Amino acid sequence: MHTKSDAEFFKLAPEVCCGSGAADTADDTTKEAQEAKKVLNIDLIAIDLSTCRRCVPTGDQLKRAVDLLGPVADVLGIELKHREIVVQTPQEAKNHALLSSPTIRINGHDIAQDIRESLCESCGDLTSGGTMVDCREWHYRDKVYFAAPLPLLVEAIMGAMLNMDKPPIVPAPIEKLPANLQRYFDNKRQP
Repeated sequence: MHTKSDAEFFKLAPEVCCGSGAADTADDTTKEAQEAKKVLNIDLIAIDLSTCRRCVPTGDQLKRAVDLLGPVADVLGIELKHREIVVQTPQEAKNHALLSSPTIRINGHDIAQDIRESLCESCGDLTSGGTMVDCREWHYRDKVYFAAPLPLLVEAIMGAMLNMDKPPIVPAPIEKLPANLQRYFDNKRQP
């Protein structure tokens, strides 16, 4: 009867062993995934990202959500492209189809279809004559937030990553701004 020694028994074929072909195959798979990455565009569109007590923290939370989900997106072969767009003029706001500030769009889709706004004193301070300016408020799990909460953003981005087959859209420019935004631009202090 022939018995194998422990050394012979645990000998692996070179193509199965680490460092021999397995690593090369993993590298090839990684390269293919990087070449075939899908892009998820995440845009924050706002009238101000330096003063507004709603837009600034919403932007910070969005950056945090993108940073948290970056490794997950990478594993799924998705590139997260995050942009912040500050509209300076009524025409820019129309071109970006801005209906409320701040707005977050993922592949062109507004994450909060229901627009609700309330008085934003910090944006009012950017205008002359004590103009009343409303900014978006975020409704999530039966609570109202002045800045988009991190769990809402994580859920929206994760949902979009899991539905990458949903085609991106480019919102068509609008002809007329909502009264609130028009009032802001009409009274905005010039730098």
